[in-house]
Amino acid sequence: MRQILKTQKKMVVIRPDGSWAIRVSHKKQKGKKMPSYTFKCGCCHEKVVIYYDEDGLEINGVNGSIKNWQELLLPLLKIKSNKKLTVK
Repeated sequence: MRQILKTQKKMVVIRPDGSWAIRVSHKKQKGKKMPSYTFKCGCCHEKVVIYYDEDGLEINGVNGSIKNWQELLLPLLKIKSNKKLTVK
């Protein structure tokens, strides 16, 4: 079972580093619809919706395996890829 991220729904929250805090909300699975996270900008209404299950992720309508998303996003987050990194 995945750990659910802490939600933050307040708009215009400034982080200690001076940037806007990203707003986070979570929806549980309902029927055939996969569970999802919505990440919204801290200062406007722009958003990214991520649906997830055990096999993969759909980020703003783009489907991919978890492994594929790791290969794409970890370098952007300045996280070194670890061959032993596993998905639970």
